Amino acid sequence: MRVFSLTVALFAGLTNAAFYYPDVQTSLLEHILVDNWGAYASNFSSAITPCTNYVTQIGEAARNSGRTTAAQWMRVLFHDFITANVSAGTGGVDASIGFETARGENSGSAFNDSFTFWRPFVNEFVPMADLVALGTVMSNNLCGGHIMPYRPGRKDANAADPTTGVPAPETDLEETLVFFERAGFDQTDSIKLTACGHTLGSVHHGGFPDVVDDSAVTPNNTNGGVNFDTTRGVFDTKVVEEYLAWTGQKGGPLVTTANITAQSDLRLYESDKNVTMRDLLGQGESFKDTCVDLLGRAMNTVPGSVELKAPIAPLTVKPINVTFDFGSDGRLFLSGRIRILSGANDSNPKSLDLHILNRDIKLEAESENGRSAWGSNLIGTSTTYGTTTYFPFSIDDPSIGKAKSFSIAGQTFSLQGESFIVPSTSTLSGTTLNIIVAIQQSRPCNDFTLETASPEVRQGTLAPRIVEGTAAFQKAPGLSGYQLCQSVAQLDQESTGLVSVKLLESGVLVDTLLVNGGKAGW
Repeated sequence: MRVFSLTVALFAGLTNAAFYYPDVQTSLLEHILVDNWGAYASNFSSAITPCTNYVTQIGEAARNSGRTTAAQWMRVLFHDFITANVSAGTGGVDASIGFETARGENSGSAFNDSFTFWRPFVNEFVPMADLVALGTVMSNNLCGGHIMPYRPGRKDANAADPTTGVPAPETDLEETLVFFERAGFDQTDSIKLTACGHTLGSVHHGGFPDVVDDSAVTPNNTNGGVNFDTTRGVFDTKVVEEYLAWTGQKGGPLVTTANITAQSDLRLYESDKNVTMRDLLGQGESFKDTCVDLLGRAMNTVPGSVELKAPIAPLTVKPINVTFDFGSDGRLFLSGRIRILSGANDSNPKSLDLHILNRDIKLEAESENGRSAWGSNLIGTSTTYGTTTYFPFSIDDPSIGKAKSFSIAGQTFSLQGESFIVPSTSTLSGTTLNIIVAIQQSRPCNDFTLETASPEVRQGTLAPRIVEGTAAFQKAPGLSGYQLCQSVAQLDQESTGLVSVKLLESGVLVDTLLVNGGKAGW
């Protein structure tokens, strides 16, 4: 590999390989949804494991804060969604809340804390708005709710939403219902959505001193949180049960606070003489299905110009980082992993047959598995989770560059080895991208163009902006039957997450690589 050492040895960044199945966006978001714990898990799930966890602060302050990230994420979604005007086709889940944290209606640190955690996950294919919705999906799915479908495709706003008005503890009933109606929710659905949203978490003296007085602040509860129910980290019906039976937390501080003007939940629940709350209690376990529907409607409320894509389904067979590359001896090889997702009641495979170039290659499972909320089985109060098993491979057959596909468990996946970005020598160091591509046949380097998209700091919000750029290629020494071309591109500033690198031939997309794979567990 000496031909590379002269040009790229100084750039020692981390990269992810270029094969993203079935497409880049789906591959990344499916990773967050499915790879929850254990081997190759996303860092996303760690924030709400356990579901009483709180991130952003560190040490004792976080453990004793009385705050709950899972509930915080759902609050971010609600505040982003509720300023929607569905009849006008404006607002909804678009991450505009990041520009609106100074508004009195958005008191507390939930928004900036959440955006701080999510920011490294933002890239060209995963906008902050999709993460706002994903936060609620994960809080529901991992904390006891029924599995919630997730549809991607949201777009980040470039400024604050001009529409204001979020129900606050002191907002009267009539105005509260106007806000909900504007966003597409009638009185009954407003009560149900509020109960669903308040099955997790607390109200804190720090953010709402008019609701929770300073007596709640203790060394073990530094933010002075008072819970909505006695299971603040479990998505269940307790908030409804305890309100109607007047036991436990009695529905939480927005019901019981001594400040009558701040009893917003009580006003809403009683607005139909508790008919809706009794209906929710009677639903039993189906309460969780009601919440899946209502929270789903909220997170899928987007500006009229945005069209969401189909729900992302968990992939039972998923190629991970399958790509062509060159070894230290200059030989071309194909490597990667195959992830198999098994249900809680299924046995985990120990080996797989990979079919390529008219031959079968037996793959052996890695020793460490992952766990997934998808495929889980709940028996009583005990949950058995689904399992992810990984099968690595590396093939350096002399004819591997001619392979057009490979098959696993009856599924066939396409390969493209005619022109590709070389992962091992395509790096990011600071703001310098050094990209090497390999091209079969004798095509000139100037037929190819590099496009980059980098998430970078944006003023006014913690949601990054995506900065795009282009660069040309120059010829480099050839290797193993391939022409090599090199491009060096400069970013405006250091990226906050994965940088997209796209290879185009005469304007047609040929390959994609995400650089800086160490960011956010990607």
